Amino acid sequence: MEAASRAGALAPPAAAAAPDTRLLPRVVGLVGLGSLVGYLWALDPAKDGVWPPCPSRVLLGIDCPGCGGLRGTHDLLHGDVVGALDHNILLPFLLLMLAVPVVLWMLPLVGRPARSFEPPLRAYWVAMGVAAVFTVVRNLPVPALAFLGSA
Repeated sequence: MEAASRAGALAPPAAAAAPDTRLLPRVVGLVGLGSLVGYLWALDPAKDGVWPPCPSRVLLGIDCPGCGGLRGTHDLLHGDVVGALDHNILLPFLLLMLAVPVVLWMLPLVGRPARSFEPPLRAYWVAMGVAAVFTVVRNLPVPALAFLGSA
């Protein structure tokens, strides 16, 4: 019996639980997203900051479905909903389409299992159709539709 107790005393301590490395990409993603949102809150894309130009506006001279999204998000972060919608009327839907998968991916940070976001194929086709129609309509030279431009 004494030999068994000495063997237990000489045994290496149980390995401490290793940290869950699957959380690291989520923490890094959350820090990165927070940094980007903070930068967007602090610097108005219409006036200052380092922001990439829209390729469709630079190359083709037209507004894409996302044009005005940065300026609109800046306005939303400052509580100006009308100003945000003036830059891009689809902005709430675009932000929702970005936020849902990100939030579902971040769930393990609060102790819940990650969930995947798998909309039906039809939803992708509808979204592409809405984006195409919105792009065409917002670029028509009709004064009554000028509110759809990214201003």
